[in-house]
Amino acid sequence: MAHNGNGRRILLGSVAALVVIAGGAGLAVKSMLDPDALRTKAIAAIEKQTGRKVRMGALELHVLPSLSLSVSDVGLSDMAGGAYTDMVTADSLQASMGLMALLHHEIRLEDLKLVHPVVHLERTDRGEANWRLSPTGAQATATPEGGATQAASDWKVQIGSIRITNADLDWDDRMSGSRGKVVLDHINLSDVDGAKPEIDVAGHNDSGSFTLAGHTGAINLTSTARASWPVALQAAFRAGGQQVGQLAVDGTVADPDHMKGYNIKLDGNIASLKAIEAFVPGMSLPDVRRLSLKANVVDGSAADKAGSTPLLNSLHLDTGAVDAGQYLSGLTLQGLSVDAPGPKDAVTIRSQGAWQGQGLKLSGTLGSLQQVEQAALSHLADPLPLSLDLSGDPGSLRIAGTLGGSRAVVNVNASAGRLPLPNGAVIDHLDASTHLVSEDNGAHFQLSDIVVKSTQVSLKGALDLSVHGGHAGVPLVSGALDASWVNADALMGNATAGKADASTTTPANARDSNDALPFDRLRKLDADLRLTAAQLEFEGDEYHNALSHISLRNGLLKVDPLQAEGTGRRLSGQFEVDASGSVPTVSGKIGTLVLPATWLESKAGLSNMVQGALQVVGEVRSQGNTAAELRTGMTGHLGVSMVNGTVSGSALGELLGDAARGALGSGPIALRCFGLHMSMADRQANVDTIGVQTNALTVTGKGTVGMASQALDLHLVPQVMISGTGASVPLRVGGTLSAPRPKMDGGADGRYAIGLLLGGSKSNAVADPCPATLKAAREGQAGPEPTTAAPKAQSSGGAAGLLGNSKASPDVNKAAGLLKGLGILK
Repeated sequence: MAHNGNGRRILLGSVAALVVIAGGAGLAVKSMLDPDALRTKAIAAIEKQTGRKVRMGALELHVLPSLSLSVSDVGLSDMAGGAYTDMVTADSLQASMGLMALLHHEIRLEDLKLVHPVVHLERTDRGEANWRLSPTGAQATATPEGGATQAASDWKVQIGSIRITNADLDWDDRMSGSRGKVVLDHINLSDVDGAKPEIDVAGHNDSGSFTLAGHTGAINLTSTARASWPVALQAAFRAGGQQVGQLAVDGTVADPDHMKGYNIKLDGNIASLKAIEAFVPGMSLPDVRRLSLKANVVDGSAADKAGSTPLLNSLHLDTGAVDAGQYLSGLTLQGLSVDAPGPKDAVTIRSQGAWQGQGLKLSGTLGSLQQVEQAALSHLADPLPLSLDLSGDPGSLRIAGTLGGSRAVVNVNASAGRLPLPNGAVIDHLDASTHLVSEDNGAHFQLSDIVVKSTQVSLKGALDLSVHGGHAGVPLVSGALDASWVNADALMGNATAGKADASTTTPANARDSNDALPFDRLRKLDADLRLTAAQLEFEGDEYHNALSHISLRNGLLKVDPLQAEGTGRRLSGQFEVDASGSVPTVSGKIGTLVLPATWLESKAGLSNMVQGALQVVGEVRSQGNTAAELRTGMTGHLGVSMVNGTVSGSALGELLGDAARGALGSGPIALRCFGLHMSMADRQANVDTIGVQTNALTVTGKGTVGMASQALDLHLVPQVMISGTGASVPLRVGGTLSAPRPKMDGGADGRYAIGLLLGGSKSNAVADPCPATLKAAREGQAGPEPTTAAPKAQSSGGAAGLLGNSKASPDVNKAAGLLKGLGILK
């Protein structure tokens, strides 16, 4: 019995002890699971581990079916000076929690779920990134409810796995110029606190979708010291329902928080590089098809240097078609290959394609991979050896030597059987060479021994560029080019352009006359150039001993002299554009200058009426920032003339109306002479001389033209000739330059002074306006004369006494029929 009694006492004592122990444990667990205390500990721990302020709403604990917590309104603050209040926010957070970890002052979260997080990533132009966290050692304290004081910052938060859905991610990387946003459909991270956290990400934006999978090294927010932190990731991109690219990244990173100390291998292929633009907004990528890349990228910066410098240890790049038109108009490549097996191996380049429909091949080397990178990073302050050969249907180009460095030397040789130029121009049988020397780390360039020989041009000379040699440190270009022969018409494509029907041409400035002209460019460059040509062909005429000196400094451009000796005339003039102030001034003194008629008419806002070489004389001055301001503010006097050109029949018909339209047709008409002289002031041109003569038409007159309104008030007397019989009728032309309105001009008594010209065996020359017109338009300067004789007819009496007379001669009846056909008589 005693034995049994002792047993019962021992059992009761054990039960009592268990009750006491259980009660104490319950009280301890209750204390540890106090929501407010736990929230305070979590905030302090995260702030210590990240160096950022943490925002959490009310924390709720759930015991069944397992211990878990939920928090609403979660936020992690942005870096100091960041664009946002919070870098990360989420509507709510849910996670399972490890009870035993609390005994070790750890808040261990498993299966952490974030509902609709929003993440803002930002990097400044100085390289400061808000995703770089700065753990702090400050021992902040908190006092949980209940009065118990505890070192909350001694706690830490550990995360085992994370699941995120419907996350909004945006970034603004001002260092690279990339910015954009995507929706992350899901982010699954497992074994977050393990040695190899697994990553599974899927996302999309308006243009495509992507996935990212793989693993990295251990994530430890309390330390940025990593040794060989591994990375193994695979990304895939889809756009338009098709896979457009994939990329594998494999290697190690010593400091992933600052992206330093990396050694990464890249292996990827992209169906279209343009399609990838959708995932990197803000970047303009070339149109490259079927791109394949294998490369080894390492961090080349010093360990203590802020930021990183990516360097290539090896490179193999192959592409399909490349549209390089944005770099050189008309250039396409069928493929491009760039190879460098190691950092000290030469970079070899191979490509083939076409330019302006002509086949091309490129081959060569650029020095070692290290040299290419250093030259690029130093903006060619470091030397870069190169040897490139470009060959194909147009010709060949060889560049060999060293670019960059304190003194670079490059030889350039080019040849072409037929090289196409813009506007349909060409260069035939071209041989060119020069010697390029760069000194002072690219601050000074010399092009010496320039030699160009071809059918259209033959010249030699030297040019010098000092990058900071002009006023206020702007570039300075100086030198001299001496040509023995220049065919300017062929080089400018005038021979082709001049065949176009002038009536279909729209004035070049019709849409942009109010746009500011690029005068500011004159303030960004200085120049001192001397140009000579022993023989020059321009607008169908030959000139000798052409000379021009161009100087530009501090926005003041001077062309003085501008001279050449031609057949029957001597070119001379001087021009000045002063863009040093806010309102540029343009002025010129023109002894004689020859300009293409189409160019001059376009600057005046006219549809092309005449084709050929216009002789210009006079003195003009104007000021303004736009073509319209310069045109309307012009003052001075100006004369323009032409012989042996062409005039548009349709343009003349618009100006003269029925008196000429039916007789002239719409095509180009041989022009014997044309002349116009005017004085300009107060936004108006007073035209004192107008003269035109073709084989079928003679026009004389005068009037005014509004420089701003382009309003016309012209008094013209056209004489139309058909088969030796003609008629003249005075016209008054109103309207505007673009829409003239001609009508018959009555005298003071309201009667029209209509005249007739009748043919006959005893013919006399029609009054020839060319001598007086050309003299006035040339202001007495010499010039070529018409090569054809003036048309002839026999003068007759007034039409009023002849028309309607049944016994009139056949010539009179013929004249009457002409007037009726022209609409002058009803």
